[in-house]
Amino acid sequence: MAELKLPEWAMREENYKPSGDRDFFISRSLLRLMGVLLHIRRQAKNVMNYKGLAAGRLLFVFIVVLLTVGTRMGAFLLLVLTGELVLLCFMPGSTILRILRNALLAMLFSALVLLPALFLGSAPAIVLIPLKTFLTVMCLSILNESLPWHVLTASLRVFHVPQIFIQILDITLKYIVLLGEISLEMLYALKLRSVGRNPMKKQAFSGVLGVTFLKSREMSEEMYRAMICRCFTGDYPVFSGKRWQVQDALLLVSASVLVLVYSYIEGAFL
Repeated sequence: MAELKLPEWAMREENYKPSGDRDFFISRSLLRLMGVLLHIRRQAKNVMNYKGLAAGRLLFVFIVVLLTVGTRMGAFLLLVLTGELVLLCFMPGSTILRILRNALLAMLFSALVLLPALFLGSAPAIVLIPLKTFLTVMCLSILNESLPWHVLTASLRVFHVPQIFIQILDITLKYIVLLGEISLEMLYALKLRSVGRNPMKKQAFSGVLGVTFLKSREMSEEMYRAMICRCFTGDYPVFSGKRWQVQDALLLVSASVLVLVYSYIEGAFL
């Protein structure tokens, strides 16, 4: 049997050294996308020790935010701040840090926007409006960290919010996660296959966006056909076996007391 000899070019040793290149745009996109997906998944598991309806808590937060925005007295803002700080004491340290960071960033942005008012003779607004921003963002962040998204959207049915609006919210949140996972996998594949210098980074990233868009269109058509096959008529019921409990009554009483204190501080009884 004749011995098989390899050609000379196949036996020649090659030392391929690809030129250095930065793939910071891929790494940054991966980190941002992973951060968004992690936040949504973590928020879906946020359940505090609360046995009442989520609608009661949502109504209480709405009243607190409405009174905080409408007040003109610093005493009421300090009262709201005290209550929110007490609630923060019952949360984990990482959650407290996340809530305070978001609230402080919102307050700083509001102060920067209102900075020209200092030279126009509206100095009190520079203190009052950023403080209101801080309190409202903190209140909404506490609600966001204590209840998952699907519970919040389901509680909107208690206030007779249109069903189509709740359905759009639910579908949007679900498809953000699904399309985010698809984009994450494509970014991983792009990073692993990026060898050598690539001067057309924008075209590579636009390809990821284009495939994600086409995939979203395909998924929307599949969902539409599934709705037709299941005889979807537009009704979006939310089944819940819970009823109003003692905790909800306490929240309503607290909201009533807060309204009375607000009226007294604002001088409604004078």
